[in-house]
Amino acid sequence: MTERQRSLPKRILIADDESLARQRLTRYVRAFDPALLIETAESGLHAVELIGAFRPDVILLDMEMPGLNGFEVLQQCAERPFRVIFQTAYDQFAIRAFEECACDYLLKPFTAARLQQALARAFAQQADEARLRLLEAQLAPRHGYLRRFTVKLGTRLQLVEELDVLCFISRDHYTCVHFNDAAGLHEGIVDLSLARLLERLDPAVFRQLHRNNIARLSVITALARSRTGEWQVELAGGLKLPVSRRQQAALRELLNCV
Repeated sequence: MTERQRSLPKRILIADDESLARQRLTRYVRAFDPALLIETAESGLHAVELIGAFRPDVILLDMEMPGLNGFEVLQQCAERPFRVIFQTAYDQFAIRAFEECACDYLLKPFTAARLQQALARAFAQQADEARLRLLEAQLAPRHGYLRRFTVKLGTRLQLVEELDVLCFISRDHYTCVHFNDAAGLHEGIVDLSLARLLERLDPAVFRQLHRNNIARLSVITALARSRTGEWQVELAGGLKLPVSRRQQAALRELLNCV
């Protein structure tokens, strides 16, 4: 992040179909920091449009809106460089909200202080992520291959070594990464798409086996047909991934399979 980027005012998108709610949220946000730039959306579709045009840092996202609900709004975003604070009158969506990596979940009616607490948490997470991105860039070797990755685990970030990664899997607009550490096997999220990862991973270490996955070659333990007749590999730890026809011969040779 450059000095200019640090100095730019943060952008907040308020998405709520109720006019009075949008006005109240705008007042709360102004009280938190008058310098923040604010845009409002009265529907899910309008929110999607503004996410692309306004490029918010934080979205205050209502769960129930006409056209698209809060979850459906996020499904339209291939990448999510913003923090999400869900705000709703219903508590039954909370578990899924945090599965979508929301940084907070506000039950209406909530106070200005509660919203401002959520905003402070969102900006703190964003600052931590920016510091890790800078560290990742500094740690990258001169030939450009990524050897360490910043991985999202719920609301926190962790730096993961290349040798701890098992595979990357594209799933529901996210790139999931499976990795080991001292506590065991974990699944997190990285910001890079599979296509971008292929540009930055060492081809001697990683290989794309299928359009939706990349695996570390040294953790592939077997290549076999599934019960449905499709080829798949098994990784250390038991995880199984599909293999495209193009990769079958190369993997047989690698594993000395017939």
